[in-house]
Amino acid sequence: MKYPRHKLLLIAFLMEGGALLAALVLSRYLNIQLFPLTDSPLQDILIGTAGALPPFILFLCVLSKKTKHISFFGSLRKTMLSEVKEIFSCTKLSDLVLISLIAGFAEEMLFRGVLQAKYGIVPASIVFGLIHCVSPAYVIVTILMGFYIGAFFFLSGNMLVPIQLHFIYDLAALVYLRYFMNPQDT
Repeated sequence: MKYPRHKLLLIAFLMEGGALLAALVLSRYLNIQLFPLTDSPLQDILIGTAGALPPFILFLCVLSKKTKHISFFGSLRKTMLSEVKEIFSCTKLSDLVLISLIAGFAEEMLFRGVLQAKYGIVPASIVFGLIHCVSPAYVIVTILMGFYIGAFFFLSGNMLVPIQLHFIYDLAALVYLRYFMNPQDT
């Protein structure tokens, strides 16, 4: 489904704004401190950026033509190359930066900052995967990504690492899909 830029940006701001609002309300209700995000911003930005590399490399492997005939990966590849790529087909680079930034911030505040902090990594990762319900394979991969990001949150003890990891991964994946995957690659 193709979205005009303004509609996609509106949808992104409404969805992610809702996630951020939920995180802020729930954190207050559950007495969870979300701020300050970190004591060492540069270090945490570097850790989050480095942490985004392994899932991005896996993303590139899944998009490889070699995975086309492997059931699970072929399904995931098809979803990304048809549905996800099409959703972002009218975007500009600035749109992708903005969408990735707000998604990284809002979703990590909700899923890691509130849900994982209160209920643990398993429920937070499952809910994270379920709200990314594009296809069954996509949900599974997103649940695994939730565990991965959740481990970074657990090990770092602050919110900036998962926010940066999520932002950089989303941005790299969306830029690659939007600008570097050609129709003949499908």
